[in-house]
Amino acid sequence: MSAPMEMYDPMDVTPPPASQPPTSQPLAVASSPGANTATSNPEMEFHDDLFGDNSDKLNALRLSTRLDELRRNGCNQRVAWSKLGCIALIDAAGTGVETRHLACNPEDGKWLLSDAYRINGVAKHHDEQKLQHLEWSSHGADLAVVDVLGNVSFFTVHVAINTLTFMTILKQPDNDDDSNALAGFWWLPAERPFALHSATKLEGRRYHYQTLSFRSFGPFHPVQNKGAAIGVTGNGTVKLWYHDGIMTYKQVSSELESLTTLNDIFTHASMSWTWGPEASAILAVYTHSRQLRVYKLQIKWNILPPNPPQPQGAPPVKPTTITTPPTLVIQRIKIIDSVLPLDCPQDPSRLHLTHLEVLSPMVGNPGAQLSPSTVLCVFSGKHPEGNLFSVVSRWDLKDTPSSSHPSFEQLNMRRASISSPVSAELDIHRLEEVMLDKCVIRVSSVMMGTIVSFASSDGTFEFRDRNHLQPFPATSLDKITGIFQSDFSFTENGDCLELILSPNNAVAVRLNYDHELIMQVMSYTRGPVSEAPHMEIACVSLATQHAYSCSNYLNNDDLLLVARKYQSKAFNSFFLTEVHKALALKMDFAVSESPSERLVRNPLLQRCLSLQFALDFQGENTPANLPGKLAWSTLHLRVASLAFGLTWNSAQRHQTNRLSAGEEFKISEALESLKGLVRWFMDMQAFIVSDLFDLAKECQGRTTDLAFVREKMVESNSPALLLLLASSPRAFMRYNCRSLRGLESITNKPMPGEDPQSQAEATSFRLPIDLSPIRLGRFEKMLTDIDGTIRAAYQEIKEPDRIIAERDLFVKTEIPAVFAGSVDRILGELVKGMKNDVELAKLFFKDTSWLGMSDDIMSRMYRKKTMIDAVRKTEIKPDGGKVLRLRRCTRCCSIVEEAVMSKTTDAVRAWERILGMDRIKVEEETEEEKFWEEMRRRNRDAVYRMREMEMGRNVGGAQE
Repeated sequence: MSAPMEMYDPMDVTPPPASQPPTSQPLAVASSPGANTATSNPEMEFHDDLFGDNSDKLNALRLSTRLDELRRNGCNQRVAWSKLGCIALIDAAGTGVETRHLACNPEDGKWLLSDAYRINGVAKHHDEQKLQHLEWSSHGADLAVVDVLGNVSFFTVHVAINTLTFMTILKQPDNDDDSNALAGFWWLPAERPFALHSATKLEGRRYHYQTLSFRSFGPFHPVQNKGAAIGVTGNGTVKLWYHDGIMTYKQVSSELESLTTLNDIFTHASMSWTWGPEASAILAVYTHSRQLRVYKLQIKWNILPPNPPQPQGAPPVKPTTITTPPTLVIQRIKIIDSVLPLDCPQDPSRLHLTHLEVLSPMVGNPGAQLSPSTVLCVFSGKHPEGNLFSVVSRWDLKDTPSSSHPSFEQLNMRRASISSPVSAELDIHRLEEVMLDKCVIRVSSVMMGTIVSFASSDGTFEFRDRNHLQPFPATSLDKITGIFQSDFSFTENGDCLELILSPNNAVAVRLNYDHELIMQVMSYTRGPVSEAPHMEIACVSLATQHAYSCSNYLNNDDLLLVARKYQSKAFNSFFLTEVHKALALKMDFAVSESPSERLVRNPLLQRCLSLQFALDFQGENTPANLPGKLAWSTLHLRVASLAFGLTWNSAQRHQTNRLSAGEEFKISEALESLKGLVRWFMDMQAFIVSDLFDLAKECQGRTTDLAFVREKMVESNSPALLLLLASSPRAFMRYNCRSLRGLESITNKPMPGEDPQSQAEATSFRLPIDLSPIRLGRFEKMLTDIDGTIRAAYQEIKEPDRIIAERDLFVKTEIPAVFAGSVDRILGELVKGMKNDVELAKLFFKDTSWLGMSDDIMSRMYRKKTMIDAVRKTEIKPDGGKVLRLRRCTRCCSIVEEAVMSKTTDAVRAWERILGMDRIKVEEETEEEKFWEEMRRRNRDAVYRMREMEMGRNVGGAQE
């Protein structure tokens, strides 16, 4: 207890006189021989703090301790939020790491922070040392954990975002030297283009969206999708950690400069890429003696040329592994002594550096030269009255002609790691300082470096323009580039030690003084969103930010939280329409000759479907609305299409001996894994045809009245007609029919490499097809007829009108006039012809309640009593008391059982990876007793609701 009581104020460099207690000692009271015990006992003072009498003093001490940590070391981040949506946090003990994430509550559909999931083995790998820093890679899958001795361990996300796998730990050779602690850590950027989106209001019209794409600048890891990071130790060593392309991280290092005194020890370091043909980075360091040193750093990867060599003019071949250690090349740019604020309300020497950042060049219009890199220093101090403040000092790095004589090049030859100066060299120029009346605890560069965010200890944010660090002025909103210019802000805040933004900057979490994570969600503050002008502004801003997240591979659950705050039928329709416009998403696949590439391999379509379903999801026990059902059905039709198609392709390659080297495939195992999906798709056919029959009966004689047809469709809350009219689900169903016919034909022939028993088991794959009341070929014939009818109608309108028609059909569930002939034909001739080819009695008694498409009491009871694997479409049951490993979707709350498959089912594992389940699931372990307890709870709830129905009460809370 005594150590913290005697800590000096980190904001005051002048130590107190020896005869006086420290000025920052908020809790301890100096004792004297005759002092009253009740008022002089430090333990009693601390006891009072626990009960809130002096909680302000205790919190002030905690904040003072945190600022002292930021002053002593620049590599000091306790909380990190990845692009994939995983939040990593150093635990209260300081020796372990926990993960959290945003998740939807399956009971009521509300979003919250998940429970903490501990990463196994962190304390063991770091020998129980205190942890100092966490940082996610640029791809978002790898996590670096740094302890106070400079040891770095790497963990990665393979499948579930709350389950990280240990990769390796790289320890310092002298593990007792404090100077090995890292002063800065930086992941290399990902080698892929990025985009910025904006919405411009045209005169007399709504917003027009524009997308600007840019290529990334290095240095990059030469192996695709592998990570590398750079760190600087306090004793001046630059370390490069890189993935070798096989299974682990390796390390190389280089001495930056020799340190002669303790004043040369580095306290802070920061890096960022800079533009130029040589793919280099800018490194800035700050020393105990308040020197600012700036360097230029390059990585020579020493990749061996391909053997045999590539033909002339052929595109370069990316390496798959790194066998030769890379080399670091460092060039000094500038050293500045006595770096302190120039414009300060008090003595600058009493201020301390807490943050050092190198801001990468800011992108502009394509073809224009980028703005220079900027070195940013944040100094914090205390006003005489006790209030904390921060001063931001900046320097730009610009090219200047070299004035040195060539003979001076020999001076740098003494060190192999320092290259000779170039004729046009970078120089540093000081800019105007910025004063902030708050204590900055984190600095972030957001929106691809166009905006700088300052997080303060009171839980608030300030978003500043990158060039001048000025707040965004109140504009007329003629152009929107994100949510910052549209009066979205965090209205709930509180004192904290850490404050971090989500991937899209729409949600924040703060670490309070009790080491609790608290979530803050942005709100629209300009006016009520229910009114027309504010709804337009809010929807356009969120749609622009959503497009940014999709183009730059970011998790956008945080944007969903903001949008759900204002959900209504009008808002959802407006917002989803703007989302499609911002992404220039074309839902028209009917007239395309080869739509498979644009339809199946379309991540934008999947993201929009997921958003449409999750926007109005009210929990597992509340029926979904019509747009949600349409999106949900299309997503799962896509899953089935991928599974059937990949299995069919693998089976064809297996039969013709065209499998890749090392690839094994057993047709019987692959077909066995698809049984649930086959049953689901055949039952979906039955559901669609059955509901079409009901709708045709309701609309008899009025099938040309689209308003009446839509009214009856909305009353039934069935998406059957929409699934046939919309081109994307119709195309998926046609692919499924084609693939199933191919797989069915395989079971009629001898299977090479299969024993008789396996071949007999594979034949059972056809059972759901044979038992279906609707023949597979007959349903495919109906889809082809509808496709031809819509194609003919689309020939009479232009492409922009087709895009609008498909969007209105899918998002607003409206039936545009161009579909009038198709609707009349479907509900008339096609339904009449289908009745002649369907086993009506079998269709009438067909149980489709398990599909989750109906709102009747039997369907809801089934969903409560039974767990269905959302991917394989099989019932999840406990297996002999074994622990069930489940994965739950963070958005729709669907459950997938963790499969334990044999090594021969390569094709099955392949389609599972492409389903989009990777890294959006969280793993759960359920013992058999807990499983049956959950089932009994669901059953009791279902029986209770059945009794309510018998008593004539309203059951289920169905909503339009």
